[in-house]
Amino acid sequence: MPESVLPMPIILWQVVLLLVAIALEAIVMYRRLGISRRTSVQYAISINLIWSVVGWLVCFLLFYLLSPELKTQLISFIFFGHTLDFPRENLGLIIASIGIVIFFAAFLIKLKGLELLEAFLQSSQDSADSGNRPRLTDRLNRAIVYTDANEAMVVFLANAYSCSAILVLMFLRYLMIDVQG
Repeated sequence: MPESVLPMPIILWQVVLLLVAIALEAIVMYRRLGISRRTSVQYAISINLIWSVVGWLVCFLLFYLLSPELKTQLISFIFFGHTLDFPRENLGLIIASIGIVIFFAAFLIKLKGLELLEAFLQSSQDSADSGNRPRLTDRLNRAIVYTDANEAMVVFLANAYSCSAILVLMFLRYLMIDVQG
């Protein structure tokens, strides 16, 4: 029987980070968008799951473009939580650059995910009252092309809060790993 290897520490860490992000973003959406608590939690769950799926897909796709040395480093980090004798002269710059790219990519995907989600939800509500409402394709096109400035600011703030909290948690985890080993 073939055995599968799952990086359980990374999966559990992802769940913890998702819970923190969902909680913080739901609070920001509830206070700034004026929606109910339940709706804000549902929106936060949806956009964070969309971001997680897209993030992991991009990670898996980029994995094939890496050199064999970097693949080994990435696998070592995912499975064991540390890298193998990686040169540290530019490590801070690399991590900061990747962090900035991830922050803005998460913001854009979460913003468009929220707008598409609202377009779909408006579609299901409009099907009950079949008035002179725009069709689903029109609403989806509008959600892709246009952006509400207030909603963009709320998603940006929510993403900033959750990324800041995640950064603090990752720093504390790094300190714990550094002290232990």
